Amino acid sequence: MKQLVRFFSLGLLTAGIIMLGVVLISDNKKENNLSAEELIPVIEEEGYHVVSNDEYIAMTVNPNENKPEQNSDEADKNSDKEKSEKKDESKDKEKEVNETDDEQAKKDEKEDKKEDENKSYVLNVESGMPTSSISNILEENGIIDKASDFTKYLEKHDYSLKVKAKETKVTSDMSYYELAQALMNY
Repeated sequence: MKQLVRFFSLGLLTAGIIMLGVVLISDNKKENNLSAEELIPVIEEEGYHVVSNDEYIAMTVNPNENKPEQNSDEADKNSDKEKSEKKDESKDKEKEVNETDDEQAKKDEKEDKKEDENKSYVLNVESGMPTSSISNILEENGIIDKASDFTKYLEKHDYSLKVKAKETKVTSDMSYYELAQALMNY
């Protein structure tokens, strides 16, 4: 047994010496640790552009600064166009403000109607009551639009087996999820 251990350790030692010799003798190039100044020409040769942090920030903050200069005639024409466009925009904004005030008033009226239209109902769920019966009661009292859709929703999401026997207050503005949660006593 001692001889076996000696030969095994001798084999490991020999393998280690051979690997060390290969690493020291081999002519593999190590990664060059180039500085930023040395990397810039290499990167530009590949077709990329190198920008400093300050230049990058300036480009992102003021993207129009780096555009080529236009001749003075074109610049004058463009400034006149911009002035007329700004006048038009200010007129449009005034119209929009008036329209948005009217639209807001209409939305407020619709919300008031919705609040009046919201119906509430106290649903008395009895033990063993099928979800189709619950859905029909909710449809009859204007809480949901279609009983079959709500029944399918309860079955699809496995709520039909979790309905608790109790009295539950429900409203017509509740979503199917909120109704299901109310029926499950959450």
